[in-house]
Amino acid sequence: MRDADPDQAILEIRYRKNRVLPPIGKQKRYPALTLTVIQAEERGTPKNRKKIDWKLTTDLLVGSRTDAIEKLEWYALRWKIEVFHKILKSGCKAEESKLRTAQRLTNLISLFCILSWRVFWRPMLNRSAPDAPPTLALTATEIGVLDASSTTNQKQDRKRCRTI
Repeated sequence: MRDADPDQAILEIRYRKNRVLPPIGKQKRYPALTLTVIQAEERGTPKNRKKIDWKLTTDLLVGSRTDAIEKLEWYALRWKIEVFHKILKSGCKAEESKLRTAQRLTNLISLFCILSWRVFWRPMLNRSAPDAPPTLALTATEIGVLDASSTTNQKQDRKRCRTI
């Protein structure tokens, strides 16, 4: 089995509400919290991977098994969200922008979000349609900009290495 191949698991779902008090010295400043712990434990033992055993704590309302499953599905999407943000921050270098007005930053981040989504979407598309052309996710202009940016970054890296 390849790592990218999907696998199936039968999970036992449990959830329980707990009231959590702040530390004794801080009880006047902070309220008690009502949290729900959701546990998703795989039945049986899989052959080629670790057994799934998630324990999630949330302050979101969980009043039924359906609610617990919904929160688990949200959590399962978390890695995708983190990859998207990594592309936005590291690939687009969104935090390094020198723009000074909110409108300019909004425009730039909007553009970066579109580009980041397309860069993120391409590997997922590649898993289901490996022969699909890159133009399915990006326009020819966007591909050109990425190629030029990549070439510029490589030249800057080589120049930095020579000066060190």
